[in-house]
Amino acid sequence: MRRVVEAEGRHSQERRGQSEPLMLTGARPLVVAIADAQPLPTFIFGPDGELLACSRSAGWLCASGEGETPRVLAHDGTDLWTIVAARSEEADPTFDIRVRLRTPDGQAADTTLTVIPFRGPGGSLGGAIVFVTVTPGDRRAAAYEGLRTMSDEESYQALDEIVSRLGTLVGADYMCLAETDPDDPEEASLLAAWEPHGNAQPSPESAATLAGTLARPLKGRRFVCVAEGAAESLTGNSWLADKGFGVYIGVALPGSDGRRLGMLVGLWREPPSDIAGACATLSIMSTRAAEILARLVAERELKESEQRYGAVFQGSSVPILLIEPVTTQIVDANPAACVFYGYNREDLVTMSVLQVDALPADTVQAELERAVDGTRVRFAGKHRTADGSARDVEVSTGSIMVGGRRLLYSMLTDVTERLRMEAQIERHQRSLEQIVSQRTQDLLRANAELQHASVARDMIFANLTQEVRTSLQTITGFSELMLGGMAGELTDEQRRQTAMVLEAGRRLSAFVNSLIESQRDDDGDLRCEPEAFDLVELVESVVFGLSSFAADKGLRIAMAADVRPIDVETDRYKVQKVLLNLLSNAIKYTERGEVGVTVGHSEEGQSTITVSDTGRGIDPERLESLFEGPEMHEPAAGIGLPASRRIADALGATIEVESIPGHGSVFTLRLPDRCIVESADTPGRATTDDAG
Repeated sequence: MRRVVEAEGRHSQERRGQSEPLMLTGARPLVVAIADAQPLPTFIFGPDGELLACSRSAGWLCASGEGETPRVLAHDGTDLWTIVAARSEEADPTFDIRVRLRTPDGQAADTTLTVIPFRGPGGSLGGAIVFVTVTPGDRRAAAYEGLRTMSDEESYQALDEIVSRLGTLVGADYMCLAETDPDDPEEASLLAAWEPHGNAQPSPESAATLAGTLARPLKGRRFVCVAEGAAESLTGNSWLADKGFGVYIGVALPGSDGRRLGMLVGLWREPPSDIAGACATLSIMSTRAAEILARLVAERELKESEQRYGAVFQGSSVPILLIEPVTTQIVDANPAACVFYGYNREDLVTMSVLQVDALPADTVQAELERAVDGTRVRFAGKHRTADGSARDVEVSTGSIMVGGRRLLYSMLTDVTERLRMEAQIERHQRSLEQIVSQRTQDLLRANAELQHASVARDMIFANLTQEVRTSLQTITGFSELMLGGMAGELTDEQRRQTAMVLEAGRRLSAFVNSLIESQRDDDGDLRCEPEAFDLVELVESVVFGLSSFAADKGLRIAMAADVRPIDVETDRYKVQKVLLNLLSNAIKYTERGEVGVTVGHSEEGQSTITVSDTGRGIDPERLESLFEGPEMHEPAAGIGLPASRRIADALGATIEVESIPGHGSVFTLRLPDRCIVESADTPGRATTDDAG
């Protein structure tokens, strides 16, 4: 908003008498400014007792004496200066006077005055400054209240008065007050301006650039005085250029936070007679101007904020309540809240938040207190609607100033359906976990049966090949003895038929050996195909699968693990195959007692699986060749041990054995935590990270 004062006589005498300082003939501008800047009603007397200045708030106590000279008179007509001078000779340098003063309308006002005398050479009285500290009916307090409750129109009028009053006091050729942008001091707009004798003001187009031009010299400064050559710094505005101003005095108007809100500028064509006094007068009166401007800006920003809030409040699709935190009264509700609760606004604003919150009253009060002090900004609860149903809500809350009142806002999010879906998903998840657990048990049982069948097949195959090879050795052996004449001479026909038996035995033996080699190939391609798994879990699965096989012989398999899980990255199938072979042998050659399985892990990145039994044991001379040669030397040699050694080599693992005849055996598989697929330069064997 831009307001311009064109002449001293713009405002009526009636309003001037109520709000402006009294104009005193011959008073120095600086003295008048000092008086008017005081927070208390103030009079300033000169050496001869003349009234030099009377502040705006003390004008109602000034009466006119002889010759229409403004004076301050006691109720009996005595000049106040006479009373002050009489007391100053016998009192302390600062003293109080209780006196009944005469007002211009002839009424009496009981007042208390605080006097500060001015002393001249030799202690003579050179004047005094008098503060009115107590007035009837507390008019001083009413005056302050008027300043705090001043409307925008009254604030702009007060700025007009400051500008016109200041221009008159310092004899300026142009005086103005402008609001500036805190972020760009050269961006400004005129709020009030004054010229003597009602000279023409700039056109609206020229005024648009006038304030920015006047703000340029003040950029980054608190106060600027250009005593001559001011026109050089005011280029850019045709109206200023035509005026020929030579002196520039500008004062920045700061807000309470130090931001520059505006400026007060005076211009002269010729330097004033007292340029230092003019500078001081502008500085003093700028304080009051800054106070009024700061209030205007703050109120405007508050209104803009409330307008923005009002637009969000009314247009939001989120239910919002405004709550008085002490009384719990619902002050306002937006349309979305009315729809959510099922009440119209007129009903909601007569209710307490306790009537819609399903939580206990004490809990609600505690939550409101936490929201006021900022320790709780979000919480969950239940709210009741008009139809009696309870809805699950999440509440975001905080404090806000609305119309000068500190209220709480509550933004509601209805999460009833979301919580219902989450509960349903949780129920389905638990049901799915039960189904998966049951299916897992079924798979483990089926796997155990398959493992049992596989072990039985291997044992049958091993026993069958052993028996066939033993019989074939007998057949071919005796055939060779007969052909060699060890059983006596044979006829040609007997020799021919015996040779046929020997040849058939050899062909059958070759077939059996080929079958054994085929089974050996089935024991695994000698390549590691790694996958990540828990070694303890794998051992548990194998033990579970062979438990029924052991139970058939009246044995028990006891398993222990030092730590769990033991995460490895190797060929799961091959580890399982070796463990099946070791456990099958332990069960087969143990008649009573138990079979033990222990899983461990070392800090060197190596895992161990130890299988111990209480069987017949192995003779020491057989230990060295236990993993060599054909699959079966004799029943005590075990099932698949050579194949197990080959598989272990493919994994980068080793198999160790300890045995005491008659007490049992202990087989230990030492397995690296990670195997690497065989490289081109190490065919037939996997390598490990440790192997490099």
